[in-house]
Amino acid sequence: MKKNWFRRLLLSYLPVLVVIVTLFAFVGIVQFNALARKEAETSTRIYVQNLQNTLELSLRSIESMMLETIARNPTLTSFVAMDSDPEFIIELSQLLQSMVNTHPWIRSAYIYRAGDDVIVSNETKLTLATFGDRDYIEEHLSDTSRHAWSSPRIYRTLPNSEGEGAVISMTKGVPINMYGQALLVVNVGLSDVQQVLRQYGLSDVNQIRVTDGDNHVLFGQNDASAVEEGFRLQSDYTGWVYHGGLKPGRASTMLSYVASPYFIGGFLALAAAIGWVIYITRKNYRPIETMMSRIKLYNESRMDGGAIEPPHDELQYIDQTLSSIMEASQTYESRNKENSEYRRLMLLQELISGDGPPDIGNWKSELEEVGLAEGYSSVCVSVFEIDKYVEFISQYSRKDQGLFKYVLKKVVDETAKSKDFRVWQEWIDNHRLCVMAIDQPEKPLPQSELLAAYDEIRIWLERHVRLTVTAGVGPAVTPIGELANSYDIAQRTLDYKSTLGGNRIISHSEIGLLQPDDLYVNLQYVPTIAQSFRFGNDSWQEQLELLFAGLKKLLLPKEEINGILTYMNYYFHLEMKELPPDYEEIWKDEFRLLVDEQSDSMETLDELADFYVDTLSRCAARLQEHKAQKGNQGSIQRMRQYIEEHYSNPDLSLSLLSDMLELSPASLSTMFKEEFGEKFVVYLSKVRMEHAKDLLRQTSLPIQDISERCGYQHQMSFIRAFKKTVGTTPGEYRKTYV
Repeated sequence: MKKNWFRRLLLSYLPVLVVIVTLFAFVGIVQFNALARKEAETSTRIYVQNLQNTLELSLRSIESMMLETIARNPTLTSFVAMDSDPEFIIELSQLLQSMVNTHPWIRSAYIYRAGDDVIVSNETKLTLATFGDRDYIEEHLSDTSRHAWSSPRIYRTLPNSEGEGAVISMTKGVPINMYGQALLVVNVGLSDVQQVLRQYGLSDVNQIRVTDGDNHVLFGQNDASAVEEGFRLQSDYTGWVYHGGLKPGRASTMLSYVASPYFIGGFLALAAAIGWVIYITRKNYRPIETMMSRIKLYNESRMDGGAIEPPHDELQYIDQTLSSIMEASQTYESRNKENSEYRRLMLLQELISGDGPPDIGNWKSELEEVGLAEGYSSVCVSVFEIDKYVEFISQYSRKDQGLFKYVLKKVVDETAKSKDFRVWQEWIDNHRLCVMAIDQPEKPLPQSELLAAYDEIRIWLERHVRLTVTAGVGPAVTPIGELANSYDIAQRTLDYKSTLGGNRIISHSEIGLLQPDDLYVNLQYVPTIAQSFRFGNDSWQEQLELLFAGLKKLLLPKEEINGILTYMNYYFHLEMKELPPDYEEIWKDEFRLLVDEQSDSMETLDELADFYVDTLSRCAARLQEHKAQKGNQGSIQRMRQYIEEHYSNPDLSLSLLSDMLELSPASLSTMFKEEFGEKFVVYLSKVRMEHAKDLLRQTSLPIQDISERCGYQHQMSFIRAFKKTVGTTPGEYRKTYV
């Protein structure tokens, strides 16, 4: 037999291997040389920029500390005001020492007073004539044109004392930006700055040199000419110049690459690869030879007229033989296309779909396999759901998820065997398992025992694999056609998981009928909660908690709970639209976006209640903080309290409030609009209507008396205002809610 296919394989792989490897080798050398230099220069620039940002961040923090101390600490202002009491001087020196302690780079700090030439440092008190840093003070007393930080210099406390080391200094006038009265000077040790440069600036590839605005060298790794061949960055803040570049000899030439041991090793590897291709091609061809021999013997045994010489293409010959074998087995494969597991799932879908009883003849073998053909007493359909499935799929890999689901089915099966009843279970969704409990006529299964068995399954899963499930259990039925009804009830029962909580077994008998009036009474508080939240009243949180407590008592399914939350979100949206745009942005960031992102991951009403209370509390705190920054919270609080206490006064007006707060009506109107997002008369009307609704629900007072208590002298005016705000008359409102 000729080895045609062996030569084809060899000639197909070998030339491609040689050409591609050679081409990539030479092109790679050229490109790598240019790319290596370019990338190295880019990384050096980024490296130097990061080093610059690190230094400037520390220096800026020191400057910010100085400005904050000048602006907020009255001790410095008292010193400028010629306070020279000894105890005061000690307190001032301690303040300067605390400034020195704020940053490890700060060596010393002192303040100079021009009125009497007194200098107080963190260590002593001197006069200008006896101070070693006198020249620096005289130079900077009125000069504000220099950079923020001085050039390196030697600092001395006394004129003839030994220098305390090279420093760079930051000078600020006291008060801020006034250099004629007093100067606050902070000295930073140059060695500390150089230590950072040595720690982060030394590299085997890069070289860095730093100079100040007067070209004094602060740090240098190599000579100036070598570094300046690279790039130059100048800081707008310190005026320092950062020179950076590559060390000489780091960019290799093409000749050095060709002559390198790596390049020679690459060519040797190419030769070895060619030899390996020849060897592995020969080795891989041996199975083809074996197959050809066996196929030839097979064909010879089946041919009556003698063997036929195989064609030149061995693979074509193999393909022809395999095609004949596949055609012979095609009939058998078509009969077994659907396996028993797939058919059982299809049977389950047909039974619970509610489209009528299945064709018994078509599903006879599957019904016998699951125990529903004959000889059963009743069937109870249940639906098990994995709790917090969003967290489940994010926490575990697909393999682990499959393992957990296998364990769940196995535990259900083993528990049923121990309790002497049969189960048929199939996954109907990614997170839901349908379980049919089948009991026998000679040993019926009470539902109490079934619920106890399911609870054992739940407890075992929680203890041993830390997996929690919730199950909805439908009623027991006998005819196969009633399984769809039992399944529907089990699903509806499981929907009450949102109210009753997860990790439990819920029987259909636990669920009572919901009274629509009860739900309507709870919904009436939603507008009040949203309005109280917008006005900043603390009562909104208590009202919201009462609303969720009332909803929990109603045993609502998840679909209705989602509708109520949508209704509440809509009212909050309407109220927050009345506030200025900056308040709306806070509302969007702190609440709306979080609701959109996290609402689907919460399964129970308790989780939703905690989420809404916590999220709205944080949002309310942000809104109050934003209001406090505007500086009018005192007046706003007094105004809100006054309206709440005197809403029954018919003469309550903007003019009356402006006289009380000693503000002009125009200013008060603007302040009111910014705070509450609406005019004074609209806000007052809403406050009166809220109190009117409370009186209508909680008392039996006549409409006339309620109108007078809410600040309306005429009953008709009250009725018109109530209907405009609430949407119904007071009498109709009382009939609805009482």
